[in-house]
Amino acid sequence: MEQSSAIILNKNNSAAESLELPHNLEAEQQLLGALIKNNGLIDKMSEIGLKDFHFYEVFHQEIYEKIIQMNNNGKTVTILFLKTLFETNDAFDSNSYFINLVANATHSLVVKEVANEIYELSLRRQLIQTAEFLEHSSFALSEDREVSQIIEDTEIKLYEIDQKGQTGKSFYNFEDSITESVIAAEMAYSSDDGLAGLATGFSDLDKALGGLQKSDLIIIAGRPSMGKTALASNIAFNIAKTFGDRMNKNELDSLESANDKNKPGAVAFFSLEMSAEQLSTRIISDQSGVSSSDVRQGKIDEREIANYIKIANELKNVPLYIDQTGAIPVGVLSSRARRLARTLKQKNQDLSLVVVDYLQLATTGSDRYRGNVVQEISQITQGLKALAKELNVPVIALSQLSRNVETRDNKRPQLSDLRDSGAIEQDADIVMFVYREEYYLRRDEPDTGTEQHIDWQNKMEAAHGKASVLIEKHRHGAVKAVEMQFTEQFTRFSDLARDDYIPERME
Repeated sequence: MEQSSAIILNKNNSAAESLELPHNLEAEQQLLGALIKNNGLIDKMSEIGLKDFHFYEVFHQEIYEKIIQMNNNGKTVTILFLKTLFETNDAFDSNSYFINLVANATHSLVVKEVANEIYELSLRRQLIQTAEFLEHSSFALSEDREVSQIIEDTEIKLYEIDQKGQTGKSFYNFEDSITESVIAAEMAYSSDDGLAGLATGFSDLDKALGGLQKSDLIIIAGRPSMGKTALASNIAFNIAKTFGDRMNKNELDSLESANDKNKPGAVAFFSLEMSAEQLSTRIISDQSGVSSSDVRQGKIDEREIANYIKIANELKNVPLYIDQTGAIPVGVLSSRARRLARTLKQKNQDLSLVVVDYLQLATTGSDRYRGNVVQEISQITQGLKALAKELNVPVIALSQLSRNVETRDNKRPQLSDLRDSGAIEQDADIVMFVYREEYYLRRDEPDTGTEQHIDWQNKMEAAHGKASVLIEKHRHGAVKAVEMQFTEQFTRFSDLARDDYIPERME
């Protein structure tokens, strides 16, 4: 059967002489013809992820876009209808062209293979464009761009291509976003815990937040010794261990449900202050019930060290990835997170959370903001928010608070205490503070035998082992305080006085 010829419009000599980008016009024509001939195949294109920008020929992009629009509006796609949409275009004979498309349509049994070829060729063109960008940027010595920025920009482009070639789609179809919203609502309704987001492992906190939402930047702030790292590492471990347990039990097939978009997965933990060994010691201490302080000082008996080693061996396969690079540039941090996401994807796993401890220890990697802490922190928070959106995972960033807290009688933190930059509050979707009244009471013990000391003892008894997580900004809900149990000996958070909800520890 004679194939329909490719459209050639306004092709100048210089373009003809240059090396053509990978494409297959006949495949595009055969696919469009098949969709017109059999409208039942159109919905399959959405399953494949084929978009109008994946077509090489501009007219084919327009035709495909019209086909999708008509199908979405419940209209039958016919040659007659398409001809009326393009009859004012003098660049080609719409009457004969659509007839030829249908006459040379590919068979419905191989339509998926043809669509995949068009899709793959589009990704190749995007790779070539990215290579040209890299070459141009590398040669452009006159441009004020550092090598690290060129590498980061290139890696972003490659990551976008890897994520099903969505780089050409600058706008998100409202219909698609509505569908995702409905799916999230259905998930929350049907789930056992009623969460639309990723469960932290803490029931009361999850109820207040609705779980951790994808693409959110979540700030956990507090003064030193309040338990910021403890809370963040507890959340990270709970999520990673839940995923690891299901993976070990071969429950991953049940996690792949189309409606299970907030399933637990691997966690990336950027520990800019503590070493990986210190962070691991904290986690093992929590799970084994052996004080990390006693471990470091050797104040443990034979039974405790045996249990400590046993738990450590059992935790080896928990998918918690720790990067201990200090003063890491946010661009490098983002590149490593993207690289980990790609590596996990090759194993049919997902990255579900990124944690950064802590924000003020990161850098921009540029001398441009040297001496201007406010602008540097602003760039870092913007970079972390962009990373959350790009990877479509929640990013938790820890932050120090200014010393203003210490000068007040009421030590409960507030948004104005966020250190260095208002951009932290501005860019964050959620800001929550960790506050332990017991810490401050312990430092202000009155003289024994006085009425003040009796009052102090009562306050200490009420505050002992408790911590408040103060949600002061919540883009998706109300601000509120969540009371939690804090076991300082093991740097462990748990739900307050609700043993049935305490995250399971290793025995």
